[in-house]
Amino acid sequence: MSSPIHVYSEIGKLKTVMLHRPGKELENLAPDILHRMLIDDIPYLKIAQEEHDAFAHVLRQQGDQSIIS
Repeated sequence: MSSPIHVYSEIGKLKTVMLHRPGKELENLAPDILHRMLIDDIPYLKIAQEEHDAFAHVLRQQGDQSIIS
């Protein structure tokens, strides 16, 4: 079975993926800048963290051991 994730840089296959788990910085977002971030509402921290953790888990399942999260 081939991997469904195919991410390549401009010069070759990525060797490391760096992720930032959302934190308290989400709670400091001001409503007047949301349009610049292309979002409609301030993200709910707990859900953002759960989505991040699920994404990191999928990457690890695909065999990428060089996840910095």
